[in-house]
Amino acid sequence: MEKHRIFIPLIAITGLMILGEPSTRSSLASQQTVQPQKPLQHEVAVTLKLIQVYVTDKKGKPVQDLTKEDFIVRDNGREMTLTEFEKHVLEAAPKKPQPPPPEVKLAPTAMPPTKAINRKFFLFFDFAFNYARGINKAKEAAQHFLDTALLPGDEVGLLSYSMLKGLSIHEYLTTDPKKISEAIADFSAKDTAGRAEDFEDEYWRWGGQSAGTVYAKSRSQLESERRESKHQVQNFILKLTDLAKAFRYVPGKKNLVLFSTGIITSLIYYGMAGVPTLGFLANFDTGDFVLRTQYEEMLKELSAADCSIFAFDTREAALVSNMFETDKQSFEDRSPIISNVDRAGVPINVFKDDKNTGFYALSRLAGVTGGKYYSNIEEYEKNLDAMQNLTGSYYVLGYALNETWDGKFHEIKVEVKRKGAEVRAQSGYYSPKPFTEYSDLEKQLHLLDLALSDRPLLQTPLTFSVMGLTYGGSWGPRLLMLAKIPTEVIERFSGKKVEFVALVFDDKENLAGLQRIEADLTKFRGMDVFQASGAALQPGNYKCRLVIRDLENGRGAVASALINIAATPLTGLSVHSPLLLVPGSNFLYLEPEAKKPDPADWKAVYPYDRARYSPILGEVPAGTPKVFVLIPCSFPGLVSPEIALTAWLIETATGARIPLAGFILNRSLNATGESIFVELSLEKVTSGQYRLYLHAADAASKAVSYTQTSLIIK
Repeated sequence: MEKHRIFIPLIAITGLMILGEPSTRSSLASQQTVQPQKPLQHEVAVTLKLIQVYVTDKKGKPVQDLTKEDFIVRDNGREMTLTEFEKHVLEAAPKKPQPPPPEVKLAPTAMPPTKAINRKFFLFFDFAFNYARGINKAKEAAQHFLDTALLPGDEVGLLSYSMLKGLSIHEYLTTDPKKISEAIADFSAKDTAGRAEDFEDEYWRWGGQSAGTVYAKSRSQLESERRESKHQVQNFILKLTDLAKAFRYVPGKKNLVLFSTGIITSLIYYGMAGVPTLGFLANFDTGDFVLRTQYEEMLKELSAADCSIFAFDTREAALVSNMFETDKQSFEDRSPIISNVDRAGVPINVFKDDKNTGFYALSRLAGVTGGKYYSNIEEYEKNLDAMQNLTGSYYVLGYALNETWDGKFHEIKVEVKRKGAEVRAQSGYYSPKPFTEYSDLEKQLHLLDLALSDRPLLQTPLTFSVMGLTYGGSWGPRLLMLAKIPTEVIERFSGKKVEFVALVFDDKENLAGLQRIEADLTKFRGMDVFQASGAALQPGNYKCRLVIRDLENGRGAVASALINIAATPLTGLSVHSPLLLVPGSNFLYLEPEAKKPDPADWKAVYPYDRARYSPILGEVPAGTPKVFVLIPCSFPGLVSPEIALTAWLIETATGARIPLAGFILNRSLNATGESIFVELSLEKVTSGQYRLYLHAADAASKAVSYTQTSLIIK
């Protein structure tokens, strides 16, 4: 598993186990008739379209005094009536702690309340077209950006692309820059490729050699390497195009800060006429039509997704150091350098024709998307300040629109009546489309938004509760995530194809565990449905998320919990998380089917009669006379311990201690200890919030241990 989070895979289902009484399942199947589903219909609705606009003067400085009347917006050629207008003027965060300056915002015209548009940045490290020195300098620039440019409310994400790993999301949008810094610190320049530019330079220089020149590589070898370079370029273009399509569904302006040397111009747009040799042009290339078409399509998709590229060319980092190596080597050898690498094997990238560099591709990428190209990574402080000024002052224009779910492209043109003003805005957008037509990458971003965002951008999901139980033994700590799916959640998912994705993140937000199953919830209406998933983990703090998503319409529900897993002693007595039970049998479990028997499986550690009892997640109705508790214990190093239990409640509001009467119903052995089944009386306990404490002691060894859980009576 990668140390940092990457795209969460939509893994194939390995099986679905439905646990419960056979009689219950058969009677349910016989009573329920499945009705044919009608195709999902999307009606035309009036929505508010918001676009973010940057305006600069001839010197590139933001224009900050425009009014709504200064703008003209056309959607597919039709001039729109602006109903929403906001002006945002933001300043860079001060180096010394001071109160942030107030945001200047004009009062908008009367419209339905809308979600505020804040700044969104994605730092993008390109390892495929880069050098080690360029990556190291990019890491410095990215950290400087995180330290100086962010303002309260700004969100940052972290992406990378490499030839082996492809496109990766290390962090989704977050307001915590520390997460981004930690992920960047682990980036290694060893992932860089940097080969395409060197091959291209060699390829064109080969054509200029005279007939008697001895050259290190043959023409056929260079042509083979060049074909491989084009294949790498195509992969990069297609992945970035997929990312742009997924970005359509992330609201607001996306500012993508790209650190790269860029795709070589002569591979896409046009080649170069070589030196005449043997009566013909040895090298003549008009570019690659397929790559050129795909690159232009990528530009269109990025613009439509309202994604502006701020391209920081990292070639200068290699150029600065290699210029001195070039001078030194020329002086010592007293001869011109015909190799394009220095003695350490590092590419010498000095005074190249721009056609053999990524300059044109990067500058066009930035220009078409409304961003900016910065040629010298060594001047990142000055250039990041310029980017901050440009993105820190913007206008939000809004207009009403009849929205249809057809996925068609709308062209947007924004004009400013003031002379000399330059406008940067998205060139268009796509209407929404049904969830079933999303690409895999779009669905993954949708899942990331639900799973990782405290405030999902793409929808407002239902929320419910999930409980984390921890237990351990000789096989190490284990986590059980157990959730009771509320009736309103089951009713929300009308489709027959619903996925459950259980995710566990450690305290550094790294993905520590993932399980996924699919189910048809329409079969389980009117029943208690529990979803169980587990993970083997190291001691520490974890965040658990359970995402339920309808794969036919994209609707979601999310449950979350914070769990601490303590280290299990090598010897002595340990009692683990208790499982609360009440009488009941009309329920089902949804969980992944085990590939092989596991002695540490939670069903072996928490055994009970599913025909008689049902779990509760810490809440019981007032007047419930008794509650049952299943307590797993482990006791390495102890011989035949006689474990005695004591139980009491602590009232949260008053701190009052309430002893509980009860008795042990059953003891059963498991892989490393025993599970104790206890009945506790609640007859004298009134409504309120409590902590249930269970104390265990072994009289022979004097070993003691305790556990606790929440209990709500209402």
